[in-house]
Amino acid sequence: MSIFPNIDLIGQPEYAEALRKLSPNAVAGVDTLVVYDTDLAFLSRVLNAAGYDDPALQLHLLGWSPDQGDIDMAGLVRHLKIRKVMLFGQELKGLGLHFNVADYFPVEVSGCTYLVCPSAETIATAKANGDNGPAGALWRAVKAQFMNPQ
Repeated sequence: MSIFPNIDLIGQPEYAEALRKLSPNAVAGVDTLVVYDTDLAFLSRVLNAAGYDDPALQLHLLGWSPDQGDIDMAGLVRHLKIRKVMLFGQELKGLGLHFNVADYFPVEVSGCTYLVCPSAETIATAKANGDNGPAGALWRAVKAQFMNPQ
């Protein structure tokens, strides 16, 4: 039996590289960030169904794979004045986030609503193979918190 507590140390990386990779066309006042690792085509269809007819203008889109390195998500959220974040295929520790949540369940942390999901490719592949469970769970979460307010 260990007498020391089990503590996970989570670093706080930079976010400058993520800023450079953001969709350059997003209009001022956008308050939603979507971080995805793969399959933007599938993700675009989901976002279109949620009322975003031009996601590159209406959202901050960030293509980022965990093997590209870590991001200071809290710093990026503060810098961009983000209120909602959708994460696809991301590792929370690699984003400097200090919480755990089940996939497809929106959670508010420090005034920002986060939705954590498996990779968009994983969801799209399941759907293509006849398993609508992941896509259905994603759609319910999007309808609950991430519809376009316009």
